[in-house]
This record gives sequence, structure tokens and C-alpha cells, in this order.
Amino acid sequence: MMYVLATTNAGEVLKVPMFVEHFMEYHGSFSEFVMEHYDNHKQDSDWDTDQKLPFINPPIVLTVHAQLPELSFEIKKPKEITVSKKSSIYKEKDFSNQYLSQIFQPPRLS
Repeated sequence: MMYVLATTNAGEVLKVPMFVEHFMEYHGSFSEFVMEHYDNHKQDSDWDTDQKLPFINPPIVLTVHAQLPELSFEIKKPKEITVSKKSSIYKEKDFSNQYLSQIFQPPRLS
């Protein structure tokens, strides 16, 4: 927990009471307070107090640079598959004509 608070912006949450206290002393609306202190704040009489506000000077201890890999894909046209007609094992010329007169005959190619 101590490491997370010290090396990330989570520690800035601990400065919220200072933010509330400084806003209570401010004479103006909340939006004016935020604009004055967080939008190009210039040095003034309460500069030291302003520097203790959350997210004014966040700690830059740990910087992580991540880059997503470039994703690309292409759809390739499928190759034509040709199926050659294989000849069957049976060849009519291998059989004699004696079977033609019988009821049971070997299969024929059409």
C-alpha cells in the first residue's frame, strides 16, 4: 500500500482534505476555484498552499509506455481444388459376357 501511494497518483487522494480546506477559504464558486487553480495557475500570495493541492504536481516516479501491436490481416482467395475422377477398380472388359444372361451381374459404370 505504501509503494502504491508513493509511486502512483493514488497518493494524491490523501491531499483531498487540503483541497476542501483551501476551497473553504476561497471567495467564489467551485468552478471558479478549479479554473483558477488547475488551468494555467500563476504564482500568487498563496502559492505554497496551492502547490499542496491534489493533482497540481503529481509524482512522476513510474512512467509506463505501452504500444499496441499493429494488427493487420488479409483474406486470401481460396485456391481452386480440382478433384480428378478416379477410375474404379471395376472395368467391364475384365469380365466375361457369361454374366449377362444371369440375374446377378457385376456393377457397371454409367
